[in-house]
Amino acid sequence: MSSPTRHIPYLDGWRGLAIIAVLISHFKSTQELSWLGEFGVQLFFVLSGFLMGNLLFIKKVPLKDFFVRRLSRVFPTFWLFVIAMALYAAFLQPVRFMVPQGELIATLAFLRNYFPADISIWARTWPVGHLWSLNVEEHSYMFLAALALLAGGLRHRFAGAALLLAGTGAMLAVNAYYPGHPPAGATPWFLRSESAAIGLIAAAAYRVTAASTQAPWLRQTSPWLPVLTLVVALACYSTYAHKELQYTLAPLCLAYSINHLERTPPIIRQLLAARVLQWFGLCSFSLYLWQQPFYYAVGAGRISHLAGLLGAIGLGALSFYLFENPVRLYLNRKWAERRARPAIGSDTPAA
Repeated sequence: MSSPTRHIPYLDGWRGLAIIAVLISHFKSTQELSWLGEFGVQLFFVLSGFLMGNLLFIKKVPLKDFFVRRLSRVFPTFWLFVIAMALYAAFLQPVRFMVPQGELIATLAFLRNYFPADISIWARTWPVGHLWSLNVEEHSYMFLAALALLAGGLRHRFAGAALLLAGTGAMLAVNAYYPGHPPAGATPWFLRSESAAIGLIAAAAYRVTAASTQAPWLRQTSPWLPVLTLVVALACYSTYAHKELQYTLAPLCLAYSINHLERTPPIIRQLLAARVLQWFGLCSFSLYLWQQPFYYAVGAGRISHLAGLLGAIGLGALSFYLFENPVRLYLNRKWAERRARPAIGSDTPAA
């Protein structure tokens, strides 16, 4: 299986495919492709689980380093976006909306899927409905870090795998139970982290289990089987499939696909490594954030689908090149310098 410790072009392409699916879903001129957005989000989730499982459970990256990297990657651009959207809603949005203090705090703290409990994150009062998936990712990182810490304390070869498999099983049970017994709250149950994160946790579980057991049947596969599971997952998100397959079978299929992407036929990896897909993958976070106001404008009939798509890509690219990437590199460099200082000082003879 791939080792996500080095730059792998087809993984960037997988991320690019995910954001393109979301953009097509939001800016298509027909309702027939709306389901692509949910598929794209799940592509993001399983890739994150695959990468984070490797970092936390196999490479055993220190939690401080892990969270500093997450902070530098997500927080500055995310906070900029949320503050910008709050100002946009208050002063520029056609239907003005002054974001309540509690809702703003919940949004900035990645809690908007749960609080306020009487207003759905999909209420469209301001352009933050898409942040449900970012909330799920951040909650999953906390969950994975806690499991990695617990597994380290248990000091058993299979502890991490067992905990992750148990977490995946628990989420499957939740997704089987919730349709008939939804929890209280205005936001739909399938956007809550204990339900939506199943693909992310399952991908991490598969990655860590395969590394822990060294079992050939987990580590090897027929080249076209991961492609087949990808197609099956895609079918599960189509308008013809039962809705509950999106929260059960589809995430598990994608978790299998991402873990065996390295073994797919070369043509598949070459397609994913195409320059255009890599570029979209590189800019995916900024594109994901800044497309939302354009999406709402298209939905309200204020701009055309093409204008919305071009505006989303343009603003997302500007965000990446002018803010997200420079700030991330600066913060990571400062963190590296700070970590290096004690080592330099320790070589200096005492006065």
